[in-house]
This record gives sequence, structure tokens and C-alpha cells, in this order.
Amino acid sequence: MSDPFATARSVDVGALGAAMSGMRGGFAESGLEGLARSDAGPAPEPRHFRPATPGHNPTSGWDPFDPMGERGRQPAPPASESEQAFDALEAARAEGFAEGMAAGERMAATRGAANDEALARLATALEAFAPLERETLAARLRQTVLYLVTRMVGEAGIAPDRLAARIDSAVQLLADPSESASLRLHPDDLALLQGRVPPRVLTIADAGVERGGFRIETRTTAIEDGPSAWLAQLAAAIERAPMPALD
Repeated sequence: MSDPFATARSVDVGALGAAMSGMRGGFAESGLEGLARSDAGPAPEPRHFRPATPGHNPTSGWDPFDPMGERGRQPAPPASESEQAFDALEAARAEGFAEGMAAGERMAATRGAANDEALARLATALEAFAPLERETLAARLRQTVLYLVTRMVGEAGIAPDRLAARIDSAVQLLADPSESASLRLHPDDLALLQGRVPPRVLTIADAGVERGGFRIETRTTAIEDGPSAWLAQLAAAIERAPMPALD
């Protein structure tokens, strides 16, 4: 392997200086003493702290055990006559204000007690009046319901098929199915049920029976049905129904 520095050649210091002297400005020999400028001022001196008032001691007379100066504090001078008069006026005004506030509080308490008493009397009167109103309202509601149902039953008319079905259901409720029974009907309804009555039931025209109603009688059983019975049952159910509570 060849040496990479074999072709390098040594340069003389003098030759390097001659080559550099041809450059701009060149170089000149100079000692360390040339670094110091002859026109420079005197070297700065260190500065020392000096108090603004050398003869004054700011901590003179200060007691570290009494930093607030309570020991040496003198009592306040007595108030003048004008100040005493002003203080008396302020005290009188404060006393009057306190008395006025107390009187207002007593008046408010008295009025509040009177209002509470009046409200209590009103509540007692309303509680005593409430049952009467509830009963009156309940009675009117019952009358209204019965009136409407009565009109509906009366306007519905007599349906022969439904009347025959009701009679057949009542006959099946008899204790002895083989026992003969009599059927009482309004004369007009009897004409509508020709051929629709069970064979073992004897039909009897009775003007005392309402339209749409009937009465089945045997030696041991009696069954009655009709609009009047329905309305009676409805009225009994309405009577038993409680009125909702008033909030």
C-alpha cells in the first residue's frame, strides 16, 4: 500500500511569510506591548456604597421588642365639644333606628299572627263545607247518569231476538230444568215472541210488566229482569262508588 503523504513536501516558515506578505495588508511583527493603546484613559476603580445621609441613623430609637411603638404611644387628646356633639347625635340616630326596626318587627309579627289565624279559620270553614259540596255533586252526577241511561234504554226499543235470548238464559238458571214455569210479559212484547218461547214455559200477558222486561216464576224460584232492574243495579253501583279526593 502506497503512503498518501509521500508526495507532500515541507514548506519553510520564511517562504510562508513571504507568500503571506503579498496578500492584502500583509503582516507585520509586533510585540505584546503593542496591544495596549496609548490613548486609553485611566483604569476604572471599584465603587463603594455610601449612605445618602451619613450622619443619620434610620433605626435610632426603634425597639425590636416593641416594633409597633405601643409603649411610647401617647393617649389620644380629648375630643372637642363639636366632636362630642356629633358623637351624641350619631348615638341618638343609631338608637332611634334600632327602636324603629324593633317596632317594625313587632308589627310584622302581629300582622303575621293575625293572617295565620284568619287562614286557619278559612281552612276550617272550607273543610266543614267540603262534605256538603261533595255530596251535592255526587247526587247530581248520579241523577245525570241515570237520566242518560234511562233515555238510552227507552230509545233503544224492544229487540225480539235479544229479548228471547234473555228469557232463554233466565230459564236455564232455574233450579229444576224439567219444572214448568210461567213467563209474564207485557202484552206488546208477548206478540213479538210468538214461537220463540221454550215449550215448557207458559206465557202470560201482564200489563203491569214494563216493556222489555219479564218475570219467570216457578214453585221455588222467581227471576225478574228488565230496564228497571238494570237502572236499580246501576244506581246501587254509583252509590257505592267513592268520590275522588279533593287535592
